[in-house]
Amino acid sequence: MKNRKKALLLLGYAILTFFLAGYIVVPFFNTLIQAFQTESGYGLQVFREYLSNANQLRVVGNTVLLGLTSVLVCGVIGTALALYMTFMAGREKKAVHILLLSPMMIPGVIIVISFIQLYGESGIVTKALEYLLELPEPPFSFWGFGAIVFVIAYTQYVYFYLNVYVALKYVDYSAIEAARGMGAGLPRVFADVIWPVITPAVLTSAVITFASGISAFSAPNLIGGGFKVLSTQIVRSKANNHMEVASVQVVILFAISVAVILLIQFYSRRYGIGVSGERAAPVIPSVKGKSVFLWLCRAVIALQLILIVLPVLAILYLSFMETQSIMMMIFPHGFTVENYQEIFQNPRALKPLVNSVEMSLMAVGAGLLITVPASYLIVKRRGRYDSIVRLLILLPWTMPASVVAINLINTFNRESIFAFQQPLVGGFLILPIAYTIAALPLLLSSNEVAVRSLSPYLEEASRSLGARMADTFRYVVIPNVAPGIIAGGMLVFIRTIGEHTMSALLYGVYNRPISISMVMNMQDYNIGLSLAYGSIVIVICCLALALLCKLDSKRFL
Repeated sequence: MKNRKKALLLLGYAILTFFLAGYIVVPFFNTLIQAFQTESGYGLQVFREYLSNANQLRVVGNTVLLGLTSVLVCGVIGTALALYMTFMAGREKKAVHILLLSPMMIPGVIIVISFIQLYGESGIVTKALEYLLELPEPPFSFWGFGAIVFVIAYTQYVYFYLNVYVALKYVDYSAIEAARGMGAGLPRVFADVIWPVITPAVLTSAVITFASGISAFSAPNLIGGGFKVLSTQIVRSKANNHMEVASVQVVILFAISVAVILLIQFYSRRYGIGVSGERAAPVIPSVKGKSVFLWLCRAVIALQLILIVLPVLAILYLSFMETQSIMMMIFPHGFTVENYQEIFQNPRALKPLVNSVEMSLMAVGAGLLITVPASYLIVKRRGRYDSIVRLLILLPWTMPASVVAINLINTFNRESIFAFQQPLVGGFLILPIAYTIAALPLLLSSNEVAVRSLSPYLEEASRSLGARMADTFRYVVIPNVAPGIIAGGMLVFIRTIGEHTMSALLYGVYNRPISISMVMNMQDYNIGLSLAYGSIVIVICCLALALLCKLDSKRFL
């Protein structure tokens, strides 16, 4: 019986490793081979030609600059917001906290489109200021590097905010009081008491934000202008069927991502940064008094909330306007439901929404099927095979979205043993597979947290009553960790339903998602329909956010 259990376990590991290797490791090596392949064999010729071009070097430099700037700007905003919410927020704390988390729940392409409608050359805010101030031309240009950073700052600060906010719960408030009693000012208290506790969260957030910054596609593509980055150039190379150049760009982008991750990990080990323990005394928010500093902080928070809410309200409002009214009036008016009627009464217009929901659910289902048993075995067994499986599942964490997409193209544009001798490129399944690969690290991390929270006494009681391991897992483990599993699945669903980067590289006739339809309708000046798509996605994501907060209140509330 014991040997049979071991054999079944090894068979399960073999099948899981086979597919993880087939869809993650092998595709990446195929891209490497494509990048180093020359007419006479293999070499660095394509890399030399690419990096000897001043314009291409500028693209690489722009990518690194965007990633570092994203980390700096989002780090300052997110950390400052977390400090305010921990030490100064009052009775409105819960509502403000949920609003501050909301940008994470809205797909980036929708945010970019809403910002264009607000701050673009013909945007509502731009035209209003131009009219009120009687200016001869728009007061600012929402274009290029500054506009990209503005969008990323709006959408990506959440990583810093959420992680630092959770880390601040482990600050020992008695140590803060002691430092204050010894005459230490706020800077010294922050440097000596708070910073050592939140540093792991800051470093983790820096890795995530840098990876998001260098792989950003929607903002550079729609408002980047002459500021070109690798993510947009990869899509252009693929569109022109220059896959050898796209592979080189993917390898460079991957190398940049890995280099920064290794650098941050080296910093963590070099300075002995570890996970903080439990706090001795809880933080007590200080909201009394009417100091200038407190009012200034509240004014900044109010501005941040306006910046968060305004784009959402703009999309919802404009989705009920005719396209002609949106394009010709500063404040469009003339209520209509034609945009929504077009979506729900025209099967062709409804199809992208159905595709996105279906593919996101498929990604969640496949990802949970892989990560739930894997996370349980990794946490409970901690064996050699478990470490290998964990490494394979977490590997996409180092791969920007465009890297995942190009890897799949280079592998599944022909028959493959990993796809049962079928080419996947051009078919429906290629996009949900890409979504699943990108979601695996997030699902594994979420499920590991859920499994670790499970009391071991429950499993021991089940086994002592004679239950088999499979029955214990099915009837004891799964029901008790279900809220954490569902919360991770909901987060993945939110992140994939409006995904744009991989979709731009992999979509076809049969699986065009809603993000592509939004951009295409914008480019065809069918703005009302595009914004109606965005409104529907926002409503779906808001409902998912409410469920997420209820299921995982410890992390999100």
